[in-house]
Amino acid sequence: MKRLFIATAAIMLAGSTAVAAQIASKAEAPQMTEWNDAKFGGNIEAIDSTWSGNRALGDFLITGDRQLIGYYDANRQLTLAYRQGIGNPWRYHKLPSWLGWDSHNVIRLGIDEDGYIHVMANMHADPLVYFRSEQPWDVRSVVQHKGMIYDEYEQRTTYPFFMNDNEGRLIAKFRSGGSGNGIELYHRYDAETQKWARMHGGGPLADGESERNGYFQGPEAGPDGYYHLTWVWRETPSANTNHDLSYARSKDLENWETSDGKSLTLPLRLGNSEVVDPVPVGGGILNGQHRLGFDNDLRPMISYYKYDPNGDTQIFLRRKMSTGWQQYQVSSWTGLRLELDRQGSLANAIGISENPKIAEDGTIMVRATRNGTITEWRIDAETNRVLAESTVTDTLPEAVQKERSRREMPLQIVRPKGDATGRMADYDWYMTWHAFPPNQDIARDDIPAPSILKIIPVAKGK
Repeated sequence: MKRLFIATAAIMLAGSTAVAAQIASKAEAPQMTEWNDAKFGGNIEAIDSTWSGNRALGDFLITGDRQLIGYYDANRQLTLAYRQGIGNPWRYHKLPSWLGWDSHNVIRLGIDEDGYIHVMANMHADPLVYFRSEQPWDVRSVVQHKGMIYDEYEQRTTYPFFMNDNEGRLIAKFRSGGSGNGIELYHRYDAETQKWARMHGGGPLADGESERNGYFQGPEAGPDGYYHLTWVWRETPSANTNHDLSYARSKDLENWETSDGKSLTLPLRLGNSEVVDPVPVGGGILNGQHRLGFDNDLRPMISYYKYDPNGDTQIFLRRKMSTGWQQYQVSSWTGLRLELDRQGSLANAIGISENPKIAEDGTIMVRATRNGTITEWRIDAETNRVLAESTVTDTLPEAVQKERSRREMPLQIVRPKGDATGRMADYDWYMTWHAFPPNQDIARDDIPAPSILKIIPVAKGK
């Protein structure tokens, strides 16, 4: 019986092999089809479950028809997601870095000239956390590097930032040191040698002289062909010690000058920088709450807030004129004073919500958010007099506003950097998730349920 069973099985196997070979000889190779983006239809896409216990901003890049995002997943792990082509599947990659309760620990993504992916993230006065891909646009080849320059300045880093200069070269900067004692370091990446070099002669762009540090916005590429940089100085970790709103511009990110075109000696220090508004320590100005715009003559203007002579917090506009930087009080609130004698990441009742700009009717438009309500001021561009003040509705698309109502905690929104092409350029893109606001980097007494990280495309013109 055993021999009969084996013989029969052998015959069956031989027969099935012959049949399979006959079928295979007639079968055609599987056909790979392109994604039909007409099916995409601007659908909202759920990307992943994400951490919601405190806001730690992710990042979003679009280059041509490629999208790259960075975020902390529900387990607080640093995660990348990438795709090429609208509506195509995402490729994910987890990196060995986990978020705590510190809202300073933002994620920043960069792409060099050859398409290699660069990541800095999850650091607040920590050793530099830096990753780079081993192949162009291959998110799953991203690996950790111990540093960029490998020196002592990379041992205590915060506020990572990537940008590409006018020649497409990747620039990276971060603060070395701490709040009240730090320097600002810039680096340029050589795509051919795959090595970083420190700019500005190997030294800092800005130096707090071991007594303070600068909190910077930018560099921002302006319509006048310059990169523009604004900042405040701070003496201690307390936000109440911010002071002296300052400004510089540059054509090449190496050589810097004042708004009048006078060369600045590097590193920038309190004593040799152009001060836009000499707000004193305790004057109510807050780092990160100053926004840069340009008037019809491409002159810079900066909206921000500080205390007025009565001690109330007010919105102000500084505008570069032929006679220098002129100040104009925009708001006229009473009994409102934002106390800043605190440390850590702050959840602020007031925020400068947009860059000041010239509206379609020729007036200067300044907007600020107070307790979730957006106030808009219209200012005469000739006299700099406030013409009107109004409460405006949220200008976000309806699809984004619907996401806001899904949970009670605030909706976090990130718009992509970079330039889209093809069908990707037919949409405005939003990355959204819900998360509690900063809590001065202190742990809460409970851990909320994860949020859903989403990508929301909104067809342009709708």
